[in-house]
Amino acid sequence: MKLKELANILGAELTECLDLEIHGVAGVHEAGEGQITFITGKNYLKDLELSRASAALVPLETPAMHLPLLRLKNPRLAFAKAIELFHVKPYRAIGISEKASIGANVVIGADPSIHPFAVLADGSMLGDRVTVHPGASIGSGSRVDDDCIIHAKVTIGEHVRIGKRVIIHAGTVLGSDGFGFVTDDGRHHKIPQVGGVVIEDDVEIGSNCTIDRATLGNTVIKKGTKIDNQSQVAHNVTIGEHCLIAAQAGIAGSSTLGNYVVFGGRVGVADHISIGDRVMVGGGSGITRDVEAGQIIVGYYAMPIRDWLKVQAILPKLPELKKRISDLEQQIKELHNRKSE
Repeated sequence: MKLKELANILGAELTECLDLEIHGVAGVHEAGEGQITFITGKNYLKDLELSRASAALVPLETPAMHLPLLRLKNPRLAFAKAIELFHVKPYRAIGISEKASIGANVVIGADPSIHPFAVLADGSMLGDRVTVHPGASIGSGSRVDDDCIIHAKVTIGEHVRIGKRVIIHAGTVLGSDGFGFVTDDGRHHKIPQVGGVVIEDDVEIGSNCTIDRATLGNTVIKKGTKIDNQSQVAHNVTIGEHCLIAAQAGIAGSSTLGNYVVFGGRVGVADHISIGDRVMVGGGSGITRDVEAGQIIVGYYAMPIRDWLKVQAILPKLPELKKRISDLEQQIKELHNRKSE
């Protein structure tokens, strides 16, 4: 599309109204003629000066440069929208494949895309414009609402509720049994897991994740939350709205996350833990006690970041400090002996 047209769609201030044709988007180092790129701040101006892009999405305060600029409050968001414009194809329904397995009393909404070898068990329900890719399975009594995408080999168990515009990537399992056992007389006895899973609107779950059903009640992922690959959410966990959970996170049973919580990769949370709104947790941290809202915590065991930074500063000095303590102990011992004489 024309550069001016793109600026209008994105709501950007265009520095030069040139009759440029834009055919794609690329990073600042990779972009070439006919492509638009972006930067997020003045630290990247040198990169942009060397870029071969035909135009750039930039912050509002960016000075004029050798190429046309589209000034915006949030160029990263505008870049994401530009990628969608140029690369994401509009939804087109393919119907229901003859090779799909459709159970009894299944309800399928308008304009479906049900691929070969998808399985819809008895009593399951799909909203409008739902895509179910090959090998995906939706259990009996489960409901998937409008505009969802269920990728290949996803397994959705019985009585799982999934909201609108949810994306579930390949290999993920929703509604597997929670890990609940009672030990008696040297044997582990299974606690039946009879609860459900509720996934609210606009959630995205990465590949090969596991969201366990509740023992009783529901495991809940609230609206807008994004969960990365290979993460584990145990039974009766509640994750709040618009959280970001990076890869390989593990959240043990009956823990609760507030809204806008951010986890780095491989964060572990013990069971029955409460984490407040807008908490940020550094990668690899282990959380074993409740965390109040608004904190940034890191480490194992996780602690407030100011304390953690102090600990990290001391660690390289430990050999020297140990020697000084030994010297002081020796001096105290000598003083004590002199006093005894």
